[in-house]
Formats: sequence, structure tokens, C-alpha cells
Amino acid sequence: MSSLTSFETIRALLVDDEKAVRSALREILHQNFPAIQVVGEAASIPEAVREIHTHNPTLIFLDIEMPGYSGLQLVEFFNPQEINFDIIFVTAFNEYAIQAFKISAFDYLLKPVNTQDLEQTLSRYAGKVQKQKIVERVKLLKESYTHEKLPAQIAVSSSQGIDFVQLENIIALEASGTYTKIQLKEGSSILASKPLGEFETLLQNHTSFFRAHRSYIINLKYVRKFSNKEGDVIILLNELEVPLSRYRKKEFESAIAEFRI
Repeated sequence: MSSLTSFETIRALLVDDEKAVRSALREILHQNFPAIQVVGEAASIPEAVREIHTHNPTLIFLDIEMPGYSGLQLVEFFNPQEINFDIIFVTAFNEYAIQAFKISAFDYLLKPVNTQDLEQTLSRYAGKVQKQKIVERVKLLKESYTHEKLPAQIAVSSSQGIDFVQLENIIALEASGTYTKIQLKEGSSILASKPLGEFETLLQNHTSFFRAHRSYIINLKYVRKFSNKEGDVIILLNELEVPLSRYRKKEFESAIAEFRI
């Protein structure tokens, strides 16, 4: 059933204070994902630290809300060079948590875990070229999860790895198939491995960003000119030109009102 059978064995550790959750996840993995070898379980963060030192897992299924220590504190028990694992969070539904996972480029599963969601998550995990910058990603996750607001930066996954991008450095985001091209203030760009729609959801509470066209999200702070000579065109910093959808013109005019002098 799983597309993961062609990948090398993934050594997994299950960390959740609820034994029933661990047992259910272990059974789904055993029945459907032969490439996942469960090497241990833990009901607390201190127990998880011992299991990691003993079994050296490559992937940890980790609950956040646990007694004693939060799952977000796990990496604090290790020096950065000791961390050779990645994390998939398993959590109850929380809109702020899900937003935080996306901001920090972590995969997640909602309880109760089902086979279809698990397969999609594991396929994304197996397809990544990077298992990196986990300490920085957890720090960003903790900030966004705790404060329940969009932080000043986001972790962006690409074929090259993970980049931490300051929101104030983004001029525009452009759809490129199932990818998104992020244009930065200094003139460079990043091809993110997520569609534009996901970034729209991510930035929906950030008033500086505006969906100008089906293919573009712009940072209103970098609007330099609006031209309607040959169709409505927004000219941004670095002479970047973006078409404005006629259905969004009134919304755009309202959005830029607060930026006018």
C-alpha cells in the first residue's frame, strides 16, 4: 500500500503520555508501513531522552501537551550536534498549533491518527532532502505556538533545504505550479516547495500582505507605483511588476489607504 517501501528503514520513537495513542500509532505503522521500524516508546520527555540515547531513532512522533515537560522542550536536552533525528508532531486539533507547525516547516498529525493522513505525512517526510536546522525550527515553533501570532520570520522548505526568511524582506510571492517563488528585497529569490495557497493561509493575519492576483501575493510596504495604462499593474521595489486582478482592485485601493501619506 505505502510508497515508503522503497525507502531505507526509518527508525521511529513514539512519544506520548497516553498509552492508547502510542499503541494505536504503533499498530497502524506495523500494518501499513513496513519501512518504519518502531524502536521504542516513551510516556514523558525524560523517558524519551533515555530512549533516544539508547536506540538512536531517525524520526520521532512527538506529542506537545504532556505533563512535566512539553514536547517542545525535547531538543533542550541535547547539544545541537547530537540531534540526528527529525520530528513529526502528533497533537489534538488546535488552529494556532497547526499554523505554528507550518511557520516552522514541521509535519504534524492530528489525533486520532488515521492511515491516510499518516501516509501523506510520511511521504512528505521521506521526500525531503533535508533533516536539518531542527533546533532553530523548534525555537520558531515555540515562539509562534506560545504567542499565538505570526512571528517576524518563517521557515521555508525548498529543494536546497530550509531557509529562515524575515517577513519584512519579502517583496512578493509568485505561484509556480505547485511551488512558490519568493522574491526578496536584496534581489534574490527562493523556490519554496509549497503552493501559493498555503502561504496565503499562513499570512492571512498579516496586514502587509495582499493577494493581488491568483498568481501573486505582494507586500504592500514595497508598492512603489500603480499603473493602469495597459491593464492594472502594481510596480514594487526593484521594479518588480505584478498584475492586479480587476476583481481585487477596490480591495487593493482600500488596503493601500493606510500606507498613503
